[in-house]
This record gives sequence, C-alpha cells and structure tokens, in this order.
Amino acid sequence: EGNPIAPATDAAAAAASISHEVTFLTTELEQWIAGVLADGWSRGVRRVQAEGERGLQGFLVERLSGLGATNALIGAALDTLREGSHDLGQPWTWGDVEMSALAKALRRGLFPLHVAVNKLDLAPAGVMEHLSLDVEATPCLADMELALRRADAAGLITYRTGDVDFDVSEDASLSDAQRAALERMRGALTSAGGTGIEALLDAVVFDTLDRIVVYPVQDEGRWVDGEGRVLPDALVVPAGITAKSVAGRVHTDLEAGFIRAVDGRTRRVVGADHQVEDGDVLKIHAKT
Repeated sequence: EGNPIAPATDAAAAAASISHEVTFLTTELEQWIAGVLADGWSRGVRRVQAEGERGLQGFLVERLSGLGATNALIGAALDTLREGSHDLGQPWTWGDVEMSALAKALRRGLFPLHVAVNKLDLAPAGVMEHLSLDVEATPCLADMELALRRADAAGLITYRTGDVDFDVSEDASLSDAQRAALERMRGALTSAGGTGIEALLDAVVFDTLDRIVVYPVQDEGRWVDGEGRVLPDALVVPAGITAKSVAGRVHTDLEAGFIRAVDGRTRRVVGADHQVEDGDVLKIHAKT
C-alpha cells in the first residue's frame, strides 16, 4: 500500500522482499494481458485456422494495439514462446499453460521492466548479491541524488550526476551539522560508487528500451542551428529509426517534404530509408 516498513534484518530477507514485489507486479501484468487475449480468443482461433500464422499475429496486434503492440513486437514474442516450448501445438489447442506463457512473452515486449533498488544505504550489506530476478535491477540512492543536486544548485558543493564524490565550496556558509551530514553522504556515496541514478537511466533508456541519440542541425559543417548554437537538440529515438522518421521527430512538415539528409560526421548524403546510428548528426533537406 506504499506504507514504509522497517528495513529487513539481513540481506537474504531484504532480497526476498524485493523479489516478492517484482513477482507480484509481473504476475499482475501478465494476468491482465492474458485477460485481454481471452476476451475474443475464440474469434482469434477461427482466424488462425483460416489464415495460419499471419492470422495469429494479426489478431494479437489488433487485441493489444492499445498497449503499444506492433507486428515486430508480436513476432518477437511468438518466437520467444516457441523457443521456450517444443510441444506448443496449434493455437486452437492452447490451454491455460500456453496462454500464460504467451502472456509472459508479450509482457516482456509490451512492458519491459527494470528495477530501481532504491535506498541501498538503508539495506543490509550484500543485498544485491542475494538478489535473483528475471528482470534487470540497478541499486540507487535517489534521496541522496536529490539532496546533492539541491546542494549543488545552492552553491554549497560541486556535484554532477554520476560522480562518486563532491567538493564543498570554499565560501559555503555551513553549520557543523550540515558539514557532518555532507560527510556522511560522502561516505555513503563513495562506498556505493555513486548514487546509481545515471547508471539506472542509461540502462533503462539505452539497454532496456534500446534507444539511441541523434542530433539534428541546420549546418552540417559547423553542427549548429540557425542561431549558431552547437548541437542544440538531442533526440532520443528507437534504434533502427530512419532518417525520414527522424525528420518527423523534428517537425511533421520535414517528414512530409523529406528530400534527403546529410550525415554531419561523414558529409555523406543519405536517403529516406537510411538507418541512423547512435550519435549521428543530421542536416535534413525538405520541401517547404
């Protein structure tokens, strides 16, 4: 219910508590997906009998499109399902076991999870070593990250997200209690190897969600916009996105009138279907 409870007394108990919460969440999601599929499954089975694999994939996309399902996602989930079961049989013979396995495979694509193991400084030592999950997990210290950012903004310390230490400003007016608090935070920060927030966000965005960063510019030679700002925008986009689709992320008119793009690093002209890569700098030419 979100109510705070006392910390676990040992690492194994703390890890078990985390595993219980994650299992509860994943099970709820999978049962929800299974329920969505069950409503209309008889109609879907008839479609499969008539159209085969294409019918199954089409039915699943239609049922789950509101959850973000795509043909590629459904296809990957079906491949995962078949790899994990050699005796799957035909869809019209599937029972609760097969439908549960399908829902689990679909959940991984529709709702990829990455657990933030927060408040690591309050947990028993060794909790991460005892933790065994089916999803990725990153330890972090969110409260400390917030406190350090606020102290940095106030000019009391110099700190950047991802740092494993900070410098106290020479002209900072701090009480003895504040200095003691900062030293306690320094010890916890150094021991943990940072707050983990940057590592968490990087893992979620670039690994779990498979995103890349692309930089649209007006001048591919100087990498600036119309006001002379260097790399003014950074777009976080799906891996495998095309140059034309990147244009659409900047403005729909650029996508509609797309002519070509220029790679700012190589000066090579690329077409609409060119797949951009992480870190690409693009100048987009379009009809206006």
